[in-house]
Amino acid sequence: MKSKYLFVVNPVSGTQEDRESILSTVKQSLSNVELSITETTGENDISMVREYLEKEDWKAILAGGGDGTIRMIAKATGKTDIPVGIIPMGSANGLAKCLETETVAQALEAIKKEKTKHLDILHINNDICLHLSDFGFNAGLVKKFEDEDERGMIAYFKSTLKQFREMKPYRFSITINGKTEETTARLLVIANADKYGTGAIINPVGKIDDGILEIISINPDGFEEMASLSFDLFQGTLDESEYVKIWTAKEAHITNPDGADFQIDGEVMETPEKIDVYCKPNQIRFFSNV
Repeated sequence: MKSKYLFVVNPVSGTQEDRESILSTVKQSLSNVELSITETTGENDISMVREYLEKEDWKAILAGGGDGTIRMIAKATGKTDIPVGIIPMGSANGLAKCLETETVAQALEAIKKEKTKHLDILHINNDICLHLSDFGFNAGLVKKFEDEDERGMIAYFKSTLKQFREMKPYRFSITINGKTEETTARLLVIANADKYGTGAIINPVGKIDDGILEIISINPDGFEEMASLSFDLFQGTLDESEYVKIWTAKEAHITNPDGADFQIDGEVMETPEKIDVYCKPNQIRFFSNV
């Protein structure tokens, strides 16, 4: 009897041509399994996935989409320990980048080898984060990208230019490791993983399965400082910059008095006055090449 895989596809991730090509590749590559395909609708998707999980004995769940789709699947699976395979279809696919499954070929390689890795989950207020959350610059960028009619890297680049013109510092109060510190940042990151989907290493001291989280405060003064930070981001030396502070802990509490935009795994949230974040180790299993 063939193993049963549930393949949940976000129908608005990527272009229709890309989706059709990826679906065809997945079907051909996994012809030895029974593949059931369903699409998200943006409404009650968590309940939909949970209903599927209750009906069948699935050996794996495949998630076709970006980081938001992956996070939805994680919420639906809970602690079932069913391995999740990322079939990257989003614009950035940050978590897939960290697991070295950022291409469909890499993803299918991990799935066929049944190579998995248990990841931590960050619990933020009443939500979860698998990859990266942040206040300020990047959250504002994601917000602008969502407002664009276009998708893909060109639209992402346009959004970046708009966001650079409006970049400003925000005040934050961080209670961590029994101390409260005040900081000003253009970008304040709550990190489970180490890098964004672009490959920029935002968290050079962190790992996605180490049982701890990092808070990264970034506050360059001008263009030259931004250029220097850009170099550090892609060299993995951000922790050496004078414009960066990094805290490591199992939990943190952050207040946001200036109302900076906030995003979790690529999804803009309602602007919080305060967040409480806790790292829960070994919460979910993903197919991975690392």
